[in-house]
Amino acid sequence: MTPTNPVFIGTEAIERLMTWDALIPALRAAYAQPYDERTSPPRTFAKGPDASLRALAAVPPGQRFMGAKVFGRGRNKGMNYLISLAEQDTGEIRALIDANKITAFRTAATSALFVDALAPKAPMRLGVLGSGAEARSHVQAMASLRPVESLRVYSPTPANREKFASDFSAALGIRCETAATPAEALDGASVAIAAARSHDESPILHADALQPGMLLVSVGSTLPVQREIDVSVIERCDLIVSDMPDEVIHESGDMRAATAAGIAFEHKMRSLNALVRGEIEPGARLPMFKSVGSALQDIVAAELICERAIAAGLAMTLPIQFSYKQ
Repeated sequence: MTPTNPVFIGTEAIERLMTWDALIPALRAAYAQPYDERTSPPRTFAKGPDASLRALAAVPPGQRFMGAKVFGRGRNKGMNYLISLAEQDTGEIRALIDANKITAFRTAATSALFVDALAPKAPMRLGVLGSGAEARSHVQAMASLRPVESLRVYSPTPANREKFASDFSAALGIRCETAATPAEALDGASVAIAAARSHDESPILHADALQPGMLLVSVGSTLPVQREIDVSVIERCDLIVSDMPDEVIHESGDMRAATAAGIAFEHKMRSLNALVRGEIEPGARLPMFKSVGSALQDIVAAELICERAIAAGLAMTLPIQFSYKQ
């Protein structure tokens, strides 16, 4: 076989070419496939005294590519994200992608699948906890699905929530308000987005802020040491949908805290795959989506951006070739 030079796709191409109206349907199609845990197995960690590396791999059914994402936290707490894509037909490595922006895109687009499946076809009232990249991408993804009637944001730093509200007032053409507490931010919301861990890893959201009929998305606690929502929230929600149920149960600090508190919740857990496939009975009063992320999402998003970047001439052909073994 004649070797083929791989391409590199950077952040600029991803920011220019990734769109919600392409990514959300691509993920929906992937999650509509029959579930097989071997397709996107749990993440792995390699840990040293002061550094760590995380790896996720997936072979999404019905896709051209398979691939892996790796990212390491260095001793200085910094990191890069890398996705490598290989042809499912031949195993050839075709692309190396700076995956920092892909991570935010795919997380929000996956949350949007949950909201789109359960939210009425009507304008949304958003309550947002957090003002960082994940919170911003989630608002953008939700706004691509439904008109946003109102938005209220809480961040522990007043300047950050003011900037967030100002930016989205301009972007959405509505008045976006700030809130001094998480409960105030969620008052009257139809969709609540929790995308903000506290600095001391104490929960920022408690059950008394929840209202029947609300859809809750929680994406800020993905590791055992991380906390975002109180165990009372897990007890109150009557349906918990997740992208990686076993990882959410055993690796999310929020769910581990609920287990330690003696709160039974596994009987309420269902997979995002089951939701997208229409296998969950309707009628939940307070559903929550609890996400830790998966390689399936990464690789579907990376394939989309790879094809777009090559077509747009924004993929850099690398002056390297991998040796091929057959």
